[in-house]
Amino acid sequence: MHLTLSWRNIPTAKTLFVMIFMAGIGLIVSIVALLYLSLHLISTKTNEIDEHRTALSVQGAIQTSVNRVSSLVIDNAVWDDAVRELYSPKLDTEWLYNTWGAGFKINNLYDGTFVLDEHFNVLWGSFQSQPFTENDLSFFGDGLKALIDKHSNALSKEKNIYAGITRTRHGVAFIGIGLVRPMVGPLQVSGDMRRYLVITRHLNSQILSDLGATFQIDRLNYTPNKINDMSMPLNSSAGELLGYLNWQARLPGAQAARAASSDITQIVTLAAALILLFILVSSVGLYKLARGESQARLVARTDWLSHLPNRRALIEALEQVSLRGDIDVKSVVFIDLDGFKDVNDIYGHSVGDDLIIAIAKTLRERVPPGGMLARMGGDEFAMTIGGDRAEAQASAFAGAVLDFLNAPIRLGDRTIHISASIGIASGTLIECTSSELFRRADIAMYHAKMTGKGRVTHYDAELNSAREQQLALEDQIRGGLERDEFDVWYQPIIDARSQKMTSVEALVRWPRRPQGEIGPDAFITIAETSGLIYKLGQFVLHRACSDLEPFGDLKLSVNISPAQFRDPEFEDKVANVLDITHFPANRLQLEVTETYVLENPERARSAIVNLKALGTAVALDDFGTGYSSIGYLRRFNFDTIKIDKSLAGLVDNDEQAAALVSGTVRIANALGMAVVAEGVENEKQMKLLRLAGCDQLQGFWFSQPMPIEAIIELRQVRQC
Repeated sequence: MHLTLSWRNIPTAKTLFVMIFMAGIGLIVSIVALLYLSLHLISTKTNEIDEHRTALSVQGAIQTSVNRVSSLVIDNAVWDDAVRELYSPKLDTEWLYNTWGAGFKINNLYDGTFVLDEHFNVLWGSFQSQPFTENDLSFFGDGLKALIDKHSNALSKEKNIYAGITRTRHGVAFIGIGLVRPMVGPLQVSGDMRRYLVITRHLNSQILSDLGATFQIDRLNYTPNKINDMSMPLNSSAGELLGYLNWQARLPGAQAARAASSDITQIVTLAAALILLFILVSSVGLYKLARGESQARLVARTDWLSHLPNRRALIEALEQVSLRGDIDVKSVVFIDLDGFKDVNDIYGHSVGDDLIIAIAKTLRERVPPGGMLARMGGDEFAMTIGGDRAEAQASAFAGAVLDFLNAPIRLGDRTIHISASIGIASGTLIECTSSELFRRADIAMYHAKMTGKGRVTHYDAELNSAREQQLALEDQIRGGLERDEFDVWYQPIIDARSQKMTSVEALVRWPRRPQGEIGPDAFITIAETSGLIYKLGQFVLHRACSDLEPFGDLKLSVNISPAQFRDPEFEDKVANVLDITHFPANRLQLEVTETYVLENPERARSAIVNLKALGTAVALDDFGTGYSSIGYLRRFNFDTIKIDKSLAGLVDNDEQAAALVSGTVRIANALGMAVVAEGVENEKQMKLLRLAGCDQLQGFWFSQPMPIEAIIELRQVRQC
């Protein structure tokens, strides 16, 4: 539809000028009034919003202090050494003082630590590093009594740690209480004997100053009485009013209004000048406005980095075709780059941007005539094409893209390896909407990623059902982690010469799944693609270290998912688990697959160096299934090579496999690496692998994976 203007239909120039002039004067007056009214309104609302934000920050600061005391109680009460000392017939006061009493002088995290018996009487205490001689709870005020009265039953049954606020004889304090209990398993004591740990931290000017700095609260202070309308009451856990928290309001709105008031006149003058200028050049302005609108629409539909059409442009183009009732077949090719996140993590986002630009340029060159290529966002692209040959052209385009991405991409002095998972969906826009066509292509792409990446998948109805099942399983994994449905089982690793168990490999199991137990192969991949592998992997590592910690001569191997290994914070998380569980780093070996090492050499090398610096060993898992080479074995300096069962399990009937195993052992020995052979299923394999020089053996011939209790029994049998 075109709009044509004729000068016969337009008022005379004089009339038009008068109309515009009067409208301009009215606009100037309106702008002046609007500026001052808006300034006042914005100033008032800004002050109110800032006051409300500050009040929330004060509440958050107090709750943070309560939570900090609660965490201190957890760290000190849930501790095997504390259980041994406090439940002994006679308290070792020197140990108590060195452990808790001296902490006030060392780190100032608390100022009082006290041990209560089952009747909540004080057995021992230290306040500000001085002995505490009172036996009852009168010093602690009503806040602690309220916590005990409310939660005494839960406290005695090892339920939770409780913290709150009280007024002690020394002043207002954050206080926490918890049962002293072991880190793993129930408390083993006779009768009703209980020991509770109480920690206090009294409110003072330094704490308030630190909280104010952390939460950006100016001059946070405490007063017994209310001093203004903003004063926030501070109540104890017993509900008693302890005083008020006060702060200095910043009034950013008023400050901004004062700063801007001197410029209002200039703004009004400038606005008037601009309006007058608009009157003089109104026709030119209207033309430029129309042109600017066209450019804005183009910008809104263009990806700023690749200069390709964006998601919005692509979907609008398909929807316009759909409105015409187009019966031609349309194909959507959905491309997701595999490993792009690693490029950003390893080389930085600027290199990632350069890679997107380079890939976009090459993809544009391969789009068939009549096709439309768009960047959907992040590392995703899509191409649509219609016509009788749409499906064939879409398949050819997807194949060309895959061939291009399977080859190394050169960016300056860097060579980057990346691949893609591609999904294709076809159909008429009468059969399904454009959004549905994209959804189907996305499902096909997801299936390609789930089944190995670096491939093309065409949509069919079965994929839709499979995707729904995968989404359901994601929800079940998420819920299973919250409901403690997972367990860790262990498979022995046997010394090839002595035939004794020297190590175990931790393997995750899902025995308490409400819908029935399923194997790791069915849920590990989904956990990786959904991001749940980070939480699941941390659970396995923490549980395994906790289970194996008491058995000092038994080492532990834990498989690490590639998704975990590419996490920049992974090494810190491992160190944190070792610290929490007290598991010696030299007893832990982390296993990583060679596929990830080859795809991400820089990140892999950095992670291995950091992990070995912690004291842990690093093993190359599934050796023999990928592009094994001596070069990267030397480069990454693994401690152990684990020969995959697909190779080790053939030594009894395949001479080539046996030769490869022997060669691998010789290479590993030359590089100072131990060799573990997986998949040992019969005595002949065991003997051949031992003769080949393998240091350790693992497989069903020795034992299937089993719970920790069964592993300990088996260990005792094999050690005899």
